[in-house]
Amino acid sequence: MGHESMTGEEKRSTRRPRVLKDGKIVSMSLGSVVDCSVRDVSTTGARIRCKSQKAIPDEFELLIQSDNTIRPVKVAWRRNDEAGLVFTGEARRAPPRKW
Repeated sequence: MGHESMTGEEKRSTRRPRVLKDGKIVSMSLGSVVDCSVRDVSTTGARIRCKSQKAIPDEFELLIQSDNTIRPVKVAWRRNDEAGLVFTGEARRAPPRKW
């Protein structure tokens, strides 16, 4: 999705195994936390689904609740209710906080 050529050739450097995990879009600059679904994850990025594209800033931290990790990301592409993310930093343990 979004990373295939006209011939269907994959452009990503690594394949993203499909998952379905609860996530949070954490934007400290906007002071907001928004629910999302993490649809697939690789070592370099992820694909999320959110009810509103307006709720997805260009850069934020992605919290994956089941992994208890949070990491900085940047939006690479957007389509309908989905966005492709590129990890811009290392994952770290999520701080103890109610989201």
